[in-house]
Amino acid sequence: MRVYGEKFRLRELAFAVPLATLLSSAAAPAFAAGPFTGFPGEWTGTGDVTMSDGSRDRIKCKASYSVGPSGEALNINVNCASDSYRVNIISNVVAQGTDFSGTWRETTRQVSGDVTGRVPAVGQYQASLQGTGFGLELAATSNGKIQAITINSQGTDVKSVKISLKKA
Repeated sequence: MRVYGEKFRLRELAFAVPLATLLSSAAAPAFAAGPFTGFPGEWTGTGDVTMSDGSRDRIKCKASYSVGPSGEALNINVNCASDSYRVNIISNVVAQGTDFSGTWRETTRQVSGDVTGRVPAVGQYQASLQGTGFGLELAATSNGKIQAITINSQGTDVKSVKISLKKA
């Protein structure tokens, strides 16, 4: 991994945090066997990071999900990389009805925070990620085979992240 100073560290962090939240926010209302039952396994995909100056960077991601026995707990391990950085995100969330909460941790930079979110409709997810000195908002849709993720950040040099993942 190449590190280019504090500006790129913030860029990497702004990307990693929302991705962890988004990928871990797979709860949906009206579950028969728990909100996370459609997510275990391996997922892969690509996306774009758009910087506040308008420049873009292409990313590739791999995600691995495991679900607790009741289907209400989700553990995630996500690895994403571009030409200029790499991130590894671990996230754990638990759903109660249409709300979910948990934690995230980015292991290459040793940063972490809290995740809160809700599922306003089946297949639609909204989450907020908080860390020291920044916040991220994330929106996602999923049908159990494809996830579309959009992350918007404030207080970093990353403007947005858009990712599409497919279940392997």
